[in-house]
Amino acid sequence: MDSHDLLTDLDADQRRAVTTDSRLVAVIAGAGSGKTRVLTRRIAYRIATDTADARHTLALTFTREAAGELRRRLRHIGLGERIEAGTFHSVALGLLRQRWADQGRPMPTVVDDRPRLVSAALKTPREQLDDILTEMSWASARGITADTYSSVARSRRQPPSKAARIIEALAAYEREKSSRGVVDLNDLLVRCANDLERDSSYAEAIRWRFRHIHVDEAQDLTPIQQRLLSALRTPGTDDLFIVGDPAQSIYGFNGSDPKLLVQIDDRFPGVEVIRLPVNHRCTPQIVNAGVHVLSHAQLPADLRSSQPNGPVPALTAYADEDEEAHGIARSIAEAGQHAIRHGEIAVLARTHQHCTRIERALSTVGVEVRSRGFRGDSSGRRALDEARRISSPSALRSWAHDILDDDAGALGGDESKPTETVSSRQVAAVALEHLRDQPDGTGATFASWMTTADPFGFQQGGGVEVLTFHAAKGREWERVWIAAAETGSVPHRSATTKEETLEEARLLYVAITRATSECHLSWAERRNGYRRSVTPFLAQLDLVEPAITGPSAELSDAMRISATSTSRDALHRLAEWRKMTAVRSGILPEEICSDRMLRRIAEEQPGNAERLNEITGWGDLTCTTLFPSLQTALVD
Repeated sequence: MDSHDLLTDLDADQRRAVTTDSRLVAVIAGAGSGKTRVLTRRIAYRIATDTADARHTLALTFTREAAGELRRRLRHIGLGERIEAGTFHSVALGLLRQRWADQGRPMPTVVDDRPRLVSAALKTPREQLDDILTEMSWASARGITADTYSSVARSRRQPPSKAARIIEALAAYEREKSSRGVVDLNDLLVRCANDLERDSSYAEAIRWRFRHIHVDEAQDLTPIQQRLLSALRTPGTDDLFIVGDPAQSIYGFNGSDPKLLVQIDDRFPGVEVIRLPVNHRCTPQIVNAGVHVLSHAQLPADLRSSQPNGPVPALTAYADEDEEAHGIARSIAEAGQHAIRHGEIAVLARTHQHCTRIERALSTVGVEVRSRGFRGDSSGRRALDEARRISSPSALRSWAHDILDDDAGALGGDESKPTETVSSRQVAAVALEHLRDQPDGTGATFASWMTTADPFGFQQGGGVEVLTFHAAKGREWERVWIAAAETGSVPHRSATTKEETLEEARLLYVAITRATSECHLSWAERRNGYRRSVTPFLAQLDLVEPAITGPSAELSDAMRISATSTSRDALHRLAEWRKMTAVRSGILPEEICSDRMLRRIAEEQPGNAERLNEITGWGDLTCTTLFPSLQTALVD
């Protein structure tokens, strides 16, 4: 791993974040600014320059998938040593398991099924507890108990009768866990933090083990996670690198608190704050629309685009929800099969109900919708149903081995290879894979992991994706349609406090910035029979429907590239150059530059690094480093 190679494709702000000598660093990374790239390179750069030891490096992520992606990227850029990377919960579980084993104490069963336990404790059907469970999740993430909830009920605008019901549920839940001898995920965080705070010798040993701490998606951390982070830090000799974007904090209902980054100087005196204000993903027009949403909500908004200009986002009003769904479907159908087949299009909406209506409309006009479900044969579906009901890791492991042993050798090849349908053996093999990464996984966590990790590649390939704003976070598409941008939906009618309304603005910002080239917004003048207005977040934003003259943008690009054999051949060579450069850097080709940017380079044929920088906005050092190999690709 060469430290110089780790910097070649970074802009000036990213490079500063990776190379700074400070040991207490907070990176405020705007949408599309390369957050994951910076975090990965920071870890690798510190190890490559011998300023950090891989054996003492800890990376805390928001999801298991993010931890896996981080390790994958580190391997691809040449880091041979393994670092500790995982969620707050998995790291806390590992620490507690070792500590309790050393003390000869049994490890309680970890459960992640609060609804079932609360339903059993209160003897109330699950479907009647939605509001209570939502408030319990919020309280639990803040360490609020039945004894302390009454002090916050007023600020939560809870009437006395509901507050009493929540207090009853919190107390009943604790009794139910105690009687069953189980703990939940938040209990892991609290107990681990308690041990670190109360036992100075233990804390000193753990802090010696984890000397270099990195935190991803810091805007999504809950107060309990922040408490554990504080307990892991070494007072006076911080070696802490956190990355996040308060403008993308969208999990308030789960207890996340963006104040960690908003008040970063107060939380971490002496911290070096580095901002990544350049979006390398979206056109200036899309970035401006997203920034306008934040500014209208009086939220900080410092973001600009490095990409070439594109069409102004369009805002379309429809008479009602059915007309909107069919209008979106027709518009996508007219976009062309190439974009649909290559997965370049998504429709985003605030709720699942909106998504379902749009999916039906797309199917009506013959547009393929990418399936989000499990596609297995009868044995595969039956196996997944069986696995979902298994409540312990040992039972899940035995179940998987039994299936594989019953029909050993019947299915050769890679058990996790993407396929049209999945058998029970493949489900069992992937369950064991899950347990290797999550030794305490249960059937419920395995089923959840199957949905998010997509081990069989069901979510790959063509078709239009239809997702909620929350599910779209961290994703991107060339063209995005955003539906139901109206009052009652955006902001959602459930947002009754100022904090909740601000989160709704951040949600719309996240949705808009998922589009790289085109963003189409729409709203219904009547929905469910009630009159609506366009969302106030778009007030005073001059959104106009782009004029359509001549062939589509996609066809125009094809015609332009096909105009001369020189451009066509150059594009082919540049694609190979991008692929090889990505392999050397351990990243995806699209992270070097988009297809649209590659086409522009082929058309412009830059003659020097300065001109390349004018076209791409990559920065002087990056263009100087990349230009010789790029020029070879252009002239060969």
